Amino acid sequence: MFTFRTKLTLLTLLPLLVLIAGVTVFAIHQSARLSGVQSEILKEGLLEAKKAELKNYMELAYTAIRDIYEDPSLPRDVAQRRVAEAFHRMEYGSDGYFFVYDYEGLNIVHPRLEHLEGQDLWNFRDEDGRLLIQQLVRQAQAGGGFTEYRWDKPSGGKSELKLGYSIGLDDWGWMVGTGLYLDDVEQVVSQMERHMVENARKTILLMAFFTVSCLLVIAVIGLAVNLSEARVANRKLVKMAQKTFSFLEKERRRISRELHDGINQLLVSARFKLERIDDALDRGDHIDASSALAATDRILETGIQDLRRLACDLRPSVLDDLGLVAALESLCSGLAERKPVRIHFESNIDSRHCQPVLATALYRITQESLHNIEKHAGGAHRVVVKVLRRRNWVYLEITDDGEGFTWHTERRQEQDGTGMGLRNIQDRVDLLGGRLTIEAAPGRGVRIRLKVPFQRVASKTSGERVDGRVYTRTFGGRPSAGAGGAALPVGGAAGR
Repeated sequence: MFTFRTKLTLLTLLPLLVLIAGVTVFAIHQSARLSGVQSEILKEGLLEAKKAELKNYMELAYTAIRDIYEDPSLPRDVAQRRVAEAFHRMEYGSDGYFFVYDYEGLNIVHPRLEHLEGQDLWNFRDEDGRLLIQQLVRQAQAGGGFTEYRWDKPSGGKSELKLGYSIGLDDWGWMVGTGLYLDDVEQVVSQMERHMVENARKTILLMAFFTVSCLLVIAVIGLAVNLSEARVANRKLVKMAQKTFSFLEKERRRISRELHDGINQLLVSARFKLERIDDALDRGDHIDASSALAATDRILETGIQDLRRLACDLRPSVLDDLGLVAALESLCSGLAERKPVRIHFESNIDSRHCQPVLATALYRITQESLHNIEKHAGGAHRVVVKVLRRRNWVYLEITDDGEGFTWHTERRQEQDGTGMGLRNIQDRVDLLGGRLTIEAAPGRGVRIRLKVPFQRVASKTSGERVDGRVYTRTFGGRPSAGAGGAALPVGGAAGR
């Protein structure tokens, strides 16, 4: 198992490594794509230049034979012989020449391969399987066009890709063509691609160097930050543990005080009464003994009630038996019985899915808040308790319209001596990792709002509705139209 510090380090470095790997892969991909795009652009540019060059050669060739071809005074056979002889003599560069076929595929002129003259090459295919002569003839009949094919290069002796251009002498049914070999284009493109690959490799190596350098710097900074954060987290954990122990100690003191000042005193009184009964029986005073016995019964009954109340405060059975919502209703109902207030309760929590720790905290916070209202909210007539779940959060709001008090947010304490209860609430919210907001002012009541993460019981079932319909109930006073479990839309400050 990794240590906490190692986990923090990995948590810092792994995202950086993934990011750097992603950037590197993206850079390589973009470099390859850019190289391909530039190669295509260069190739297209060179091909366009070749096409323009071929058109120029063909225009010059046609200009050379135009007077013969268009002279109506010459017999056709004489004109055709002179034109064929002219094309035999026309050459450019080391591999540039003109060739002539009729529209049936019969070769008429081929200055470099004279043995082909007079042969029917209509079904001739090049190395790639193209019907070469048919394509050239179709381009010529269409008014002139380009054709790519493979042909033996005279100066090299091997087959190379060639770009041909053909026009038609329609009056004679002739196709005149010429072409330029594209091996130089492929060579230029290959050289440029090699150059770009080399530049991309250098760029990637340089980027890798800077990346590793930055990674080392970031790793050092990240380790320092993580160590600092770890110390801060440890201090927070210590502080939280201190709060927890302080809270538990206060609860122990409260229980000790309840036992000493309440039940213990009642038991002492009961003991005195029993001694009185014993004395009365010794004296034969049955009336006094009966009176003392009745008083002892009342004392024990009071002790039993106090003991039940203390047990309920420690862990209410209704919270375990019926769940959070029923326990909160019990608190509201109890306050409405003891104090003349009207309490409006709302909830959409499914108690079956609520973790006991969260349910207990919400119960204690509500209990403390209602206890403060009972003790300090003089003149309160209406209380609202809302506990609503929105996705992964639980919102609790408790509002009263009592006298209120002066609340200093920056000091988190109030001026009427009820600070201990609110500080207990703050401690519970802090332990849950939530946020508490208290709004109070003299004559304007008190509003306690808190937001804590929802802790769900692990279950195999799914499909629970999160923001469902709200269960409402009213205690005390005159019941409202929504009382008795009416379903109302979720609303109120708890949802804000």
